[in-house]
Amino acid sequence: MKDYVIFTDGDVDLPSPYDKEISYLPQYYYFDDNMIYGDEQVLSREEFFERLSTRRAYTAGVNPDFARKSFEAVLQEGKDILCIAVSSAISGSCSTISVVADELRSQYPESRIEVIDSLSATLGSGFLCMDALEMKANGIPLREAADEIRKRVRLIDVFFVVDDFKYLVQGGRVSPSVGKIGDVLDIKVILTIKEGRIEPYRKNRGINAALRNIQHISQSGKIARLGAIYVGNEALFEKCRSLVQSSCHASLNLIVASHVGPNTTGIAIEWAEKP
Repeated sequence: MKDYVIFTDGDVDLPSPYDKEISYLPQYYYFDDNMIYGDEQVLSREEFFERLSTRRAYTAGVNPDFARKSFEAVLQEGKDILCIAVSSAISGSCSTISVVADELRSQYPESRIEVIDSLSATLGSGFLCMDALEMKANGIPLREAADEIRKRVRLIDVFFVVDDFKYLVQGGRVSPSVGKIGDVLDIKVILTIKEGRIEPYRKNRGINAALRNIQHISQSGKIARLGAIYVGNEALFEKCRSLVQSSCHASLNLIVASHVGPNTTGIAIEWAEKP
């Protein structure tokens, strides 16, 4: 079997130890044009959320030059590439990576580059990366692994609840009309990713009702993987985790965190079969 390297991008989260076994193409965030973070320069979570409380964070996708150099270094070693990217409906990174892959395929016709749109983000996409890492460790060839991952895309769900919709609205991830729902009568909306886009799933009166409904969702079918997602509110995260039978957890990357704010938590599910 020809060796291959598994990549993902900065919108994707994996639990330990998988996060050390994958190659990342970073995404970027900044509060002003003078300093961009996400590659060599990063902020601690505490400092990031402190700044976010008073200033808007802006984000940028994968740098095509960084992706090209990273891929080309692998191809020159005689290895192939499998890249599992954040949903193309959420970020332009998947498109950027695909363009780079097309250019390199013509330069390295003997090599194989597979780019997969996960139609998800954070730990949802991360579960697909975990699947790919396990397949590779078990000797599954690239083509077969890529075909199986594409089948599993439909088995991934992410459900999360946010305390303040302003971050999602100002980043253009949900419409202002959806954002207004959360401002009325302490309504907390469970959001999900459907066909690659963030959409409302269920309205709830208060955060406790929202978390109980996330618990019900987690018990509604046969599950292959279930993970809890930590953002910035430890108490909220622990309350969510206490209600679900999660086998792992991951900290939300700061790119996605900039669009949801610190008072967010949720779960990612890979279903054994879709309920």
